[in-house]
Amino acid sequence: MNYLQHALGRNLVFTAKALRAAFEEALAQNGGSLGTWIVLSALSDVGCVSQAALATHVHLEGATITHHIDRLESLGLVLRLADPDDRRVRLLELTEAGAELYTRLLAAAKEFENEILDGVSADDRTVLQTALARIRSNITARAETPSAA
Repeated sequence: MNYLQHALGRNLVFTAKALRAAFEEALAQNGGSLGTWIVLSALSDVGCVSQAALATHVHLEGATITHHIDRLESLGLVLRLADPDDRRVRLLELTEAGAELYTRLLAAAKEFENEILDGVSADDRTVLQTALARIRSNITARAETPSAA
C-alpha cells in the first residue's frame, strides 16, 4: 500500500471519529443521543414496525436495539404495541413526544450538516456522496469475500 492510500484511509477514519463525536454533541444539545436519533429517524421513515424489522433496517443487533427501545419506551418516546396478527410480536410506534423530539433532532442534524459542509460546493458534495457509497460498497464486497476473513 503506498503512502497516499494509507494517508487517505487514516484521514477517513479520523474524520469519521471526529464527525461522530461532533454529531453526538449536536444531538445531545438538542435532547437526544445517537441511539435515540437512529431509532426515532427509522421509525419516522418506516412507521409502525416490529422490533426485528427495525433492527434490520438500522443494522443493529437484537440486544443493542432492545436497549435503545427500552430506554426510549421508558422516556415515553416509543410505544410497544401487540401485533394483531401475531401475539408474539411487538410493534414499535413513535409517540407524540417521540415525533416532537425527532422533529427537533432532524432540524439539529440538518443544521449540523450545513455547518460541516460549509464551503463544500454542491458538485463536491455529489462527488463525496458517490465516493462514500463506493467505499461502503467495496467494504461490503470485501467482507463477503472468503479471503477477507
